[in-house]
Order: sequence, then C-alpha cells, then structure tokens
Amino acid sequence: MIIYVDGSCRANGNPDAKGGYGVVALDGDEIFTYAHQEIGTTNNRQEMKAILYALLNFGDKEFAPTVYTDSIYALTTFTNWMYIWQMRGWKKGDYTTPENLDLVKAYYEYEKEGYHINLRKIKGHSGNKWNDMADQLAKGELKPTFRWEKLDGE
Repeated sequence: MIIYVDGSCRANGNPDAKGGYGVVALDGDEIFTYAHQEIGTTNNRQEMKAILYALLNFGDKEFAPTVYTDSIYALTTFTNWMYIWQMRGWKKGDYTTPENLDLVKAYYEYEKEGYHINLRKIKGHSGNKWNDMADQLAKGELKPTFRWEKLDGE
C-alpha cells in the first residue's frame, strides 16, 4: 500500500486561518481518499494530522505502508526529533516545548502500540498526480470518496 498525504492552510497562523488535510491511499487497483477541513490552524499542523490519520487507519506492524509527505518538518519531527524530545521530557534543545506537541505525543504513543508506517519525502507540486490529489483534497478543491473504489483505467 502506498499513501500520499498533504496539509494546507490559507492565512497560515491567523486565528481565522482555514486549513485542511488530504489523504490518498492506493492498494492494487483500488483508491481511497479522505479530507478534513478546520479553522484556526497551520499548514504544519494539518500535514501532521494527515500523517497521523494514515498511521491510525493504515499503519500495521507486519506490513507498514509507505506514506509520502512533502513536509520535511513533519517527516523530521516523526522520524527523528520526536525521539530526542521524548528523552528530554518533551523539550527541544533550547528547553522550550515543541510545537504541535499533542500530535507528536499521539504519534509516539500509537507507534508504541504497534502502528507503523514508512514515512518518505516527496517533492511537493512536482507533477505527481497522487500528491497533487492529496493537495487538492487538503485545500477543499476536490471531494473525497471516504471509501475504497476501483481505479479507472490505471
């Protein structure tokens, strides 16, 4: 299984910022799409929520799916920094609290419970149709199916 995720936010960081995330999961000749929108968020938070959604819904101990993100921040947080922060009592090197700590701790705990994904970087807005679809879902430009469907002519 291969999954593409993306997060988006207009007016990033403002109290009325509108953001969302999109998920595109591919399994053989089937596709599943999901999207969520919310107010008062950031693009990093939405990207992290997309990855967390993939972990919770598709993560597996024995066959971990590959999840592509275009966010180096989210990827580095979940594959490196998270473990360092946990060892430091959930503090960064400057002793401040990491941003989006609730999402980081959730990912850490679910991973400890046996949910696993192989998180990989993909260049955003580079013409990969599945990453572009995740981006459109995140922006609310495309309606998700919320169910598995057969791919047409793929």
